[in-house]
Amino acid sequence: MSLTVAAAVNVTTGMLTQHWAARWSAATVAFVVVGGGLEALLKGQNRTSVGQRISGTKVGGRARQRLPGPGEQSVTDSEIAGDLDQSQGTGGDGA
Repeated sequence: MSLTVAAAVNVTTGMLTQHWAARWSAATVAFVVVGGGLEALLKGQNRTSVGQRISGTKVGGRARQRLPGPGEQSVTDSEIAGDLDQSQGTGGDGA
């Protein structure tokens, strides 16, 4: 938000001191609005990472982890008698 406010102050100051034409003012306002929208979008994407962990577990058969999106999968300090199957991607099918 601070970037948007700074841009708006800069545009307003320029308009008042340099007597910009209306079309330049409209274009600048549009750029500021788009910039503010992009800033909000980028800040909204700062999510915490998702994780799946198997720890300190004894599995008599197969262990499977499926994670449909970004994140971290780990297996620590565990005994797995069968296969360990980890996949990550769209739909959790390893794509």
